[in-house]
Amino acid sequence: MIISKKISITKNKTGFSLIEILVYLFITSMLLLVISSLVTNSFNVKRRLKVSDLVQHDTRFILNFVSNRIHNVDNIEDANPALEQVLFYSSTSTRFSLTVESDNLVYRETHDLGEGFPEQSTADPIILNTNLTRISDLVLTPISDNYGNDNQGINLNLILTIGQPEDIYGYKQQNLNTFISVR
Repeated sequence: MIISKKISITKNKTGFSLIEILVYLFITSMLLLVISSLVTNSFNVKRRLKVSDLVQHDTRFILNFVSNRIHNVDNIEDANPALEQVLFYSSTSTRFSLTVESDNLVYRETHDLGEGFPEQSTADPIILNTNLTRISDLVLTPISDNYGNDNQGINLNLILTIGQPEDIYGYKQQNLNTFISVR
């Protein structure tokens, strides 16, 4: 009896083909690209919102501070071409001014102690904006009514800026233009 051995040749199918590896790498790289762009965009949006919030916060603070002071003013004196463009007299013995110094909006208040008002530059400065926000182009214009009555209010114009223009996600510039009336 002859025993024949049947030899069976089977292929080993335990590995990956080159095409399967390339498809896997392509799909993985596309997923990583999408995920990284989403993360990058979320960080950029967060920076943009933070910058916008800082400028809005400074704008609200400046507007509230200045409005509260100007609403209680008795007299507005246009002192052009002096350093202080406008002097505000909130009583017969108190005056204040608003100026831009080194990109900051500075409030100074002086009191007349019987010898006349000291110079505004000698008063203690109160900086109204944060150190991140720059103030420029301050224009204060006293407004009279149509009947020739002075001291109706002040037109306030200024520009608040944060960041540098080349930083598209960290730059914001806002123009504040408002009228504040005297009560």
